[in-house]
Amino acid sequence: MQLPGINERVSYQRLAELNEVLRKASVGYQTNAVPASDSLSPLVPQSIENTLSSATFTAKQIVYWKNLIKTAVGQPVHEYNVIREHGADLDPWMAEGGVPPLNESTYSREFVRIKYLAEQRQVTDVASATGLIGPDRAAVARETAAGTVRLLQKLERALFHANSALTPLAFDGAFTQIENGAPNNITDLAGKGVTLDLLHDILADLYGAPNYGEADCIYVEPRVHKDLIKTSVAHGRHDHLMVTDSSKLTSGIKNLAIMSPYGEVPIKAAPFLFTSWAPSLSAGGGANAPATPQFGTDTGTTPPDAASLFLAADAGTYIYKFVAVSDKGFSAPLTSGSIPVAAGDKVTFDMDDDALKSGAEQIRYYKVYRSTKDGAADTCKEIMQLPVNASGGGSDTQIVDFNASRRETSKILITNHAQEMQEFARLLDLIRRPLAEVTTAKPFLLMLFGSLVLKVPEKMWMVKNVGLAA
Repeated sequence: MQLPGINERVSYQRLAELNEVLRKASVGYQTNAVPASDSLSPLVPQSIENTLSSATFTAKQIVYWKNLIKTAVGQPVHEYNVIREHGADLDPWMAEGGVPPLNESTYSREFVRIKYLAEQRQVTDVASATGLIGPDRAAVARETAAGTVRLLQKLERALFHANSALTPLAFDGAFTQIENGAPNNITDLAGKGVTLDLLHDILADLYGAPNYGEADCIYVEPRVHKDLIKTSVAHGRHDHLMVTDSSKLTSGIKNLAIMSPYGEVPIKAAPFLFTSWAPSLSAGGGANAPATPQFGTDTGTTPPDAASLFLAADAGTYIYKFVAVSDKGFSAPLTSGSIPVAAGDKVTFDMDDDALKSGAEQIRYYKVYRSTKDGAADTCKEIMQLPVNASGGGSDTQIVDFNASRRETSKILITNHAQEMQEFARLLDLIRRPLAEVTTAKPFLLMLFGSLVLKVPEKMWMVKNVGLAA
């Protein structure tokens, strides 16, 4: 479509078409509906899918999202079929002139609800007019790009760790779907480092009966990736040092892969696999942040339990911190005293949280942090997240630590990206949605609609509580 020349008369239809093209291609803040009878015409949410694509290829830490197949869906509930069995394992023999027994495949009809992710941003009128953000004047466009990267980082973490049991607003991430759909495909390292031999064993088990899975990628935390590179160098049959030119010597392996019974499986570093961070010292979310939680009557009891994973080497004193999380923010941490723990104990806390289960700041779940053995409160790192008991009426939430989740560990995802195995069901493109202007700033939302679908979690594997070799 050519632009009109100088002094050229343009028909209304052509002008409307030109405005429509400009509206779709615009990277500005907002555009009125076309045609518009007056200046109060409705604002039109803009598809900024090109911004999403650009941010995807510039944010190097986003790896899982890049490799997922995105499937467009037309409804907020996405249905799909999964073949569970290709028929019973009947003997193939039959007599001459006979008929073998009928054998049929088994299918299941599954569905997933589309979830909504959003990032709220704003740019002041001064910034948008004078170009205070960076060297150019496109303040809104730059803030849109920055917000898109932040939204992608949250999405990447959710693809691994999200759990709808903590909040119904979330979809289930890969680890949650494996825990629910394939509980036998989990290996617990209890804080030990992963070895190449273990990965070989898992790939063989995954490929064999009854899983018949062919993983095409192994996602590990960067420090675990470092351990595997060092191990492969130390155990190699030749020196893994490469001279790239006369003044440069490279140690290690550029593309690390594990040989499986069906071929090589690459190992990729995924920074957002790590979640064992220290708690924030203050609440987040401003006026909407939940109040600091309080302990109930039984605080830090340590009865013995047969399911406990506290070993003799773990015996000592521990300090715990608890953060309440709502849809609007998170609380300041509640800190316990020193809790003596012996081998075989479990640590139990009752939370007096009835006041936090209602209102605008209704909490959804707790983040639980634990110190090192005999460590101070500032050594606390996240070990687990537990949903709040939402029944209220004097029924407090009970938090129990069996030492099933280790601090400063990560998980490994062994997966297959083929569309018949998994996909990201996406309802709409990434959209920038203008909000009402009630101050001298231009607020807007960046919104993404979709859910992760692991169609056959039995063909994937999860390794948890992965420590470091050192």
